[in-house]
Parts: sequence; structure tokens; C-alpha cells
Amino acid sequence: MFCALLKFTVKPGCDDQFRQHWLAVTQWYYRHAESLGARLHHASNGEYIAYTQCVSRDQWEQQRDMSHAELQAHRLAMRECCEAVEVLYELEMTDDWLQGEVYGGGHSLPKDSSVGC
Repeated sequence: MFCALLKFTVKPGCDDQFRQHWLAVTQWYYRHAESLGARLHHASNGEYIAYTQCVSRDQWEQQRDMSHAELQAHRLAMRECCEAVEVLYELEMTDDWLQGEVYGGGHSLPKDSSVGC
């Protein structure tokens, strides 16, 4: 599995619009480009960090070159909300022990993307 960490410095007042377009881009890749999805985190310094997963590096690189009109419109709108976008890391997974529930069973992670730990 291939993962990338991206940093988004969002312009003041553009957070909601940025998140809307980030979600649309992420969902498009999931539905049409065999992406495994992504998570968006808001850092204490105000920046956003995204963690995206793909089956392979080749697949991720192919996604970056897709020219579907709906995808491009959301990508452009998302970038217009940003002062800067930076790929921090390109990562090949070596070990995976991320779980979908708390040890002992009782608490599954919510499916609502706005709820975190």
C-alpha cells in the first residue's frame, strides 16, 4: 500500500469551502480511480494535513494526471482556497496494525467523517 501525507495552508475564511472540495475530490478518487480513501486532520497551527491511501505509487501518480471535468473543477476550487499545498511525504507501508475498534470490542469507530478520536 502507498500513502501520501499532504499539507494544506488554507486562506483565512475558506475552511468550509476547502473541506467541501477536498471531500468531493477524495470521494471522486474513491469512486472512479480505485483510491482507498483519505483522512483530513486540522492541526493546532491551523493547517490541514491529509493522509491518502492508494494500492500503489503508480496508481497515485496516475490519479494526479486524471482530467475528468468534475474532478478538475473541484481540484481547482480546492487549490484556490489554499495559500500553499505541499506533499510532505510519499510512503510505502511496511507494517499495519491500525484497528477499527477499541481493544475489548465495545467501541467501534464512527462512520461519520467529522468525528475523530
